[in-house]
Amino acid sequence: MKSLHKIVAAAMLAVLVLGAAACSGSRNQATAKKSQHSQSSTKKQSYQKKQNGIEDTRTEKPSGSLSKACAKIGVSPNGVKNTALYIESASWIGTNYKYGGMSRSGVDCSGLTNLIYKKVYGKSLSRSSADILNDNCKVIKKSSLREGDLVFFRTDGKKSKTPNHVGIYLKEDKFIHSSSSKGVIISSMTQDYYIRNFIAAGRTGVN
Repeated sequence: MKSLHKIVAAAMLAVLVLGAAACSGSRNQATAKKSQHSQSSTKKQSYQKKQNGIEDTRTEKPSGSLSKACAKIGVSPNGVKNTALYIESASWIGTNYKYGGMSRSGVDCSGLTNLIYKKVYGKSLSRSSADILNDNCKVIKKSSLREGDLVFFRTDGKKSKTPNHVGIYLKEDKFIHSSSSKGVIISSMTQDYYIRNFIAAGRTGVN
């Protein structure tokens, strides 16, 4: 009789063990299916965004290095508000000057300003220095300059208040522009040449 009780107890224990194992397996399968569904959903959303021309940048690492860009420009990375402006500006340094140019093979001052503004701010500007000042800017004090503002000069020696040269102000008195003699360079607002030929500072409202 005791042997029968032992057999029954053993059988019940086996049933319990098998039931627990089956339950665990079901949970694992459910977890795996949920994970697969999540991955599939993410891939589907990514594909749909690519199909619609939308780029998901939430997990993208920034292209380029702010510290390297600032070192190339000659300013400190501390206090930078728009990383893209400095990385994009640094990438243009050394590009040849070309009157009317709008590409990496050659660019003039207003062309450079347009291209950087379009890439960084998504904003189109007028095509000449004078028109950019008249059409796209609010004139501000020189002492109020901040990154992304525009600086205008008259560089042909004429006594005119109409600018024929434009650059983008960065920080620490530095601005990027395309010089007809040196191509795309970084210059300082404190240089005598630019103090002498300064016409105006303008703000476009993007910064």
